[in-house]
Amino acid sequence: MQDFAHLFSDSVAAWLRGRGDFRFQRYERHYRADRSAAHEAASFDLERTNEQYAVRCRRKDGRLVAVLDTRAFRHLVAFVAILWGGSLLLPTVGKSQPVAAGVVLIGIFIAIRIKRRKANSSGRSQTVAR
Repeated sequence: MQDFAHLFSDSVAAWLRGRGDFRFQRYERHYRADRSAAHEAASFDLERTNEQYAVRCRRKDGRLVAVLDTRAFRHLVAFVAILWGGSLLLPTVGKSQPVAAGVVLIGIFIAIRIKRRKANSSGRSQTVAR
C-alpha cells in the first residue's frame, strides 16, 4: 500500500512530521506532562490521555475566535463597512445631487424605523401568544 501523505497536508503522517503548524509539539507536551504525572508506567493510560487532549483542544478555541464568531461582532463589521462606504460616497453624491442624496437618506432612515417597529411588534405578539 502506498503512502499518499504528501498529497494531503492535513493527513496523520503530515501531522506527525510537524509540517510547521505545531500541533504535534503541543500534543507531545501534553503527552509528556501526563506521563510524568503518572510516575509509573503501569498507571499511565494512553487512551485516557488522548481523550483528555481531545477535550482540551475542543474547549480551547481561543478568546479571539469566540469574539469574532459572535453575532454582535458580525453586525459591527457590517455597520463599519457601510459607514465607511457611505462616508466616501455621500460627499461625492451630495455635491452633484444634494436633493437626491437627501431623499435617499430619508428613505433609508424610514425603512430602518419601519423594520425595527415590525420586529418589536412581532416580538411582542410572539411572547403574548406563548
